Amino acid sequence: MSGLRLVQPGPRTTVQDGGRTGFQHQGLSPGGAADLRAWRWANHLLDNAPDAACLEITLGNLVAVAETSLLLALTGASCHPRLNDTPVPDWGVFRMEPGDRLQLGMPGNGLLSYLAVAGGWQTRAFLGSRSAVAREGLAGLGVLHRHDLIPAPRAPDRRSCENYLRRQVPRPYQGQTSISDVPLKLIPGPDQSLFTPVDLMRLVHSAYQVTDQSDRMGYRFEGPSLASPGGVTSRGVTCGTLQIPGDGRPTVLLNDRQTIGGYPVPGTVPKLDCSRLSQCRPGDRVRFRWSDVAECQAERMVFEEQMRTLTWSSEGQLIRTRGRR
Repeated sequence: MSGLRLVQPGPRTTVQDGGRTGFQHQGLSPGGAADLRAWRWANHLLDNAPDAACLEITLGNLVAVAETSLLLALTGASCHPRLNDTPVPDWGVFRMEPGDRLQLGMPGNGLLSYLAVAGGWQTRAFLGSRSAVAREGLAGLGVLHRHDLIPAPRAPDRRSCENYLRRQVPRPYQGQTSISDVPLKLIPGPDQSLFTPVDLMRLVHSAYQVTDQSDRMGYRFEGPSLASPGGVTSRGVTCGTLQIPGDGRPTVLLNDRQTIGGYPVPGTVPKLDCSRLSQCRPGDRVRFRWSDVAECQAERMVFEEQMRTLTWSSEGQLIRTRGRR
C-alpha cells in the first residue's frame, strides 16, 4: 500500500479520527478531530466510515505528492487548495494520480482543515484509534514531518469516481458562522452554585479574547476575571469543560486535555460549539450564553440526522435519503 508523501507538512499536521475513548482512567487523553463537523463532512463526502481517520492540518501551508491514485476530500478552514497549480474545491472532492502535487495555502479565516481519503488513512492504530496526542509520545502517533508517507488505499478507477468528483458541501451545512457573531453555548456545570450571581452574569455578558496559550489541550481567554471559589476535589474532565483557575480567567478544555482537573467548573461547552471554538486563532473574540442539555442535544441530533440521511445525486446535488446509514 502506498499513499501521500509530505513535501512540506505545514506548521502542524496530525492524523485524527474519533479519538481513543475509554482510557482516561489510565491517563490517556482521547485526542480526536477537534472540529467534529468538518471532520465528519470530509468522511461523508467519500462515503467513508463516520470515524475514519483524516489529516488535521493547522494553518494550511501543506505540500504533498501522491505516490498512488487517491480520491480525496477537503473541508474546514479554506486554504485555497491547488492541484498541479490548478484550483480544486474547498468542501469538495478531487482525485490525485501518482506524481500529482497538492498545495494548500494559509487560510484567511479559521485554523483547521481536514483532508480525507477514500477508505481512510491507514496509519498505525493503538487502542482502537489512529489519533495523535503529541505530548503522550506514543510511537508512530505524533506530529507528521517532511518526507513522511501516509498510507492510504488506492482510489477506485476513474469511472467509479465520477459521481464523487461532483460532490460539494453547500455553505449552510458547513457551520462556519463567525464565532464573534454567535456566542458559545454553556450548559450549567457542577460548581455553578459556588460562584456569585454577579460572576455568573459577568461570564455571559463579557467578551473574551483567545490567548496564544491556546492549543488542542485547551483554550485560555483574556477578559474579565471571576472569583475562583477553589476547594474543588480533582475529578474527570471532558471536552468542553470550562474551568476557572486561580487567576479567574476562563479556560475551555478540548480534545488533548488532561484526564482530571481540580478547578471549579461553572459550565460545559457542548461538542459542536467546541468545534467552532477549535477554529479560533489567538486574538479572536468569543462570548458565552447559558443553554441547557435539551437545546444542545437537539442540535446534535439534527447534525447526526444530516449525516445519516443526506447524500448526493449523480449530478452532485445534495439530497435526502431516508435510512441511508
